[in-house]
Amino acid sequence: MAYSTSTAPGKVAQKNGSNGGSIWIYSSADSFATVAVADYFSNGDDLGMEVGDLILVIDTGNSVSRLATVSAVTSGGAASISGETQELTVSGAVNAGAQIVELNHATVVVAATIADFAAHAGIFIVKDTSASGTAAHTLTLTAGTFDGTNTVATLNAPAEQLVVFVDGDGNGTILQNTGSVALS
Repeated sequence: MAYSTSTAPGKVAQKNGSNGGSIWIYSSADSFATVAVADYFSNGDDLGMEVGDLILVIDTGNSVSRLATVSAVTSGGAASISGETQELTVSGAVNAGAQIVELNHATVVVAATIADFAAHAGIFIVKDTSASGTAAHTLTLTAGTFDGTNTVATLNAPAEQLVVFVDGDGNGTILQNTGSVALS
């Protein structure tokens, strides 16, 4: 099934401030994988979608739903979403658009990097999913901040996590720090 502007997403909560923050609902028989392709919402800009807006995608064909983030909007054109989870078991770069990053190794430090935090606008989560151990995994931002100042998060215990709202400019606001995620 293809996207039709006659069944466009509906805005259910208005943003307060700038750089995204509105909430949308989109219901379709299309799977999340189909909806998450670049420029799926051909009239996203006309609807008023902004980078950082959240969208609940309801797949009526499979009776599942998934929360995603508007990751790109073309002026006068289409909008794209992302909602990717990425697990790193070795050091490396985080894919643009990933919303959940899992750092997972019990004995070896995983040093993850994000080139531009703005590419992760919306709700972003980094967590230590190691089964055991105290390896000091890190996530370093090259551009953007977790809280206006800090660019490095260090997670050194299983189940530690940091939940951040990221605006379209890469400015983070920490919503939750579970455990003792250290910031520097």
